[in-house]
Amino acid sequence: MKIIPVLDILNGVAVHAVGGLRSSYQPLKSKYCESPCPVKISETLKSRFGLCDWYIADLDGIVHRRWNLNLLSKLAGNLGQLRIDAGIRQIEDLFELGSLVCTNHCIISSESLTDCSVLDSLVCMCEPRQFVFSLDLVDGQLNAPNGAWGKRSLIEIIEYVAGQGIQEIIILDLAYIGSEKGPGTSELCAGIRKAFPDLQLITGGGIRTCDQLKILEQSGVDSVLVGTALHHGLLTEEIISRYCLESSGNDSNTRG
Repeated sequence: MKIIPVLDILNGVAVHAVGGLRSSYQPLKSKYCESPCPVKISETLKSRFGLCDWYIADLDGIVHRRWNLNLLSKLAGNLGQLRIDAGIRQIEDLFELGSLVCTNHCIISSESLTDCSVLDSLVCMCEPRQFVFSLDLVDGQLNAPNGAWGKRSLIEIIEYVAGQGIQEIIILDLAYIGSEKGPGTSELCAGIRKAFPDLQLITGGGIRTCDQLKILEQSGVDSVLVGTALHHGLLTEEIISRYCLESSGNDSNTRG
């Protein structure tokens, strides 16, 4: 299992995400970088820990439809391939993102996608493996526009997405982001791993300790999104480095 560092970007700066309450997000105060500049933070952590595989949430795009295209391009140039959540709702948003879609992994989130039929069109336009699907929750309940997924259960949504050829899934409960609750998705992740053993499974939210990382690893998770615990220094440098080193050997060490 590996750690994937998180950057949430709002008004062009990195912010501290807490509980999905985006109107109250404040500029990020990182232990490792005095500036909330996303480029400086990412360069510092890349240099210190060798972190090159990042999750970027462009909240300006997700909330306001004002994408930070130049900033995202610079981050991609400095770090390598990114997983970018830009809040894709419709087919047209793909054209707004331009070349970023082709050179990075574009996240399609249940929170933003207006209808599952849009997913059908997206995977016809681009190679399905370019996309990552994010199953977004709030306190364990699906976070999505009304009717977007019909009456499908969470497992049925994953089955539908996997059937479209998407091989990487994020399970993210917004209520746990930036909190001290610990991970709230381990049971669901274990169920998804059992049902879909070949999917790449990512989760995050509320991770603070090495023991919590181990719980997720035992649940079959391949990668963990870590934001607050990384930037605030709640995980020791030894733990961060260990999970970075483990990721360089194998894609996953959770399946035996």
